[in-house]
Amino acid sequence: MKRFALCLPLLLAACGFSPAVPPSVGDLLSAPTALNVGGQVVTLESASASGAGGFGVKVRLNSRDALPALRLDGVFVVSGTDLWKSPLRAAGAQGSAFGRSGAGVQPGETVQIVVRLRDAQGRPLWLRDGETRVGTAP
Repeated sequence: MKRFALCLPLLLAACGFSPAVPPSVGDLLSAPTALNVGGQVVTLESASASGAGGFGVKVRLNSRDALPALRLDGVFVVSGTDLWKSPLRAAGAQGSAFGRSGAGVQPGETVQIVVRLRDAQGRPLWLRDGETRVGTAP
């Protein structure tokens, strides 16, 4: 049984399965600021705040018409070459994330916020907000 457990990663790789590789800062910064999903243009609105209690992010998907079937799946905050990632607590087109250790960013700093979405078929999509300044958390 021990040999099987040791060989499992090799067997999975031979079948074409590879563990998820986190996106690089460059990949995230090249994400679009608007997506056309089923004829609907979707954009991202975000806000972030940092303070003694940690770092938080709020995101909201926007569309002129009804939003297509998309699920918020994760959030990434890029500050220079630093990257903070977190799952989102999402309800519909809105989501939030909070970390006690913070993202290492200070209030007033400029960051880029990127979300990972899943479409109706479960495929990942990436959407980036324009640069935003980190606010002060209470």
